[in-house]
Amino acid sequence: MSFSFQKNARFMGRFDLTDPEAPRCGWVNSAVFLQFRGNEISMTADDSNGTDYVEVVLDGVARNWIHLDKGIHEYVIDQGLDDKVHTLEIHKRTEILYGGIQFLGFALPKGGEFFAPPEPKKLKLEYFGDSITNGCGNGHPHVLRDAPHLDDGYMSYVGISARMLNAEYHTLAISGIGMLQDAMGNINGLPVHFHGTLGKDTVPWNFSNYIADGVIINLGQNDYSNPIDDEKYIDTYIEFVHDILCKYPNASIFCCLGTMNNNYLPSVQRVVAHFNELGNEKVYCVDLGLIHPEVEGWGGCFHPSAQTHYRMGLELAGFISEKTNWPLLKRPTIATKC
Repeated sequence: MSFSFQKNARFMGRFDLTDPEAPRCGWVNSAVFLQFRGNEISMTADDSNGTDYVEVVLDGVARNWIHLDKGIHEYVIDQGLDDKVHTLEIHKRTEILYGGIQFLGFALPKGGEFFAPPEPKKLKLEYFGDSITNGCGNGHPHVLRDAPHLDDGYMSYVGISARMLNAEYHTLAISGIGMLQDAMGNINGLPVHFHGTLGKDTVPWNFSNYIADGVIINLGQNDYSNPIDDEKYIDTYIEFVHDILCKYPNASIFCCLGTMNNNYLPSVQRVVAHFNELGNEKVYCVDLGLIHPEVEGWGGCFHPSAQTHYRMGLELAGFISEKTNWPLLKRPTIATKC
């Protein structure tokens, strides 16, 4: 049975659908969902740089990750499967600076069948951040500065908190970037990327496709690693939140800080106070604290480790649930069969 992205796939994250049968993505955690029956499934994809990795989630279990070579290649995703209906998720683990992926198709052996994709979760979240939000360094020791094969957006605090809240999630994050300025002190903020599908100067994003119920912002680590004009940071932050609320007027906004530094807490508190004083009580400050290296260890180049990301995800999901009454998933009482 032939595969059609329009009939058989669902997307999570911002995809350029200029060619609906050859969707492109770049942001970390962008994902394709499908359902099929067959004992084997393969994927054809075109990777721009050959440095992207994808997470393979089969029947709800993260089973493997695959390195995508540069150019067009076919990849066997899994084989020897039971003859039943399976769900498959392909998540981009690596950030947009490592490249983009164009998905070209999925294939089954003779007799296999594709079905309509699984339904999306009802709750919709959107995350904005830097390398921490990308999951950079969470799978390797800090002596390895760059190791994209061990960066894992799927198991970042983003993926953990969103899945604990049983939510869809979009992630817009770029390593080194800030709200106002980047890690080098240059004026280079994430807000300019908000309106593009794959960032600034790309196909405009259709906001009607995804109305976020909750927005998580974690920007300031890089801004405050250099001298900065606090007032300009605060004004830029306020303008960005106003822009977000124009697109998602009913969203709860969670302004986070941590975990590599938190010296910008007073500035974030002023941003939150601005909206609270205007009568919007759905804008919150979330201090995720600092890395506890004796307990959590360091990730790559002093980034948070997998342990820190788990703690961040747990704390963030708990905070969001407390403020919104969105339920948290319960820990399973029956073991999952792999």
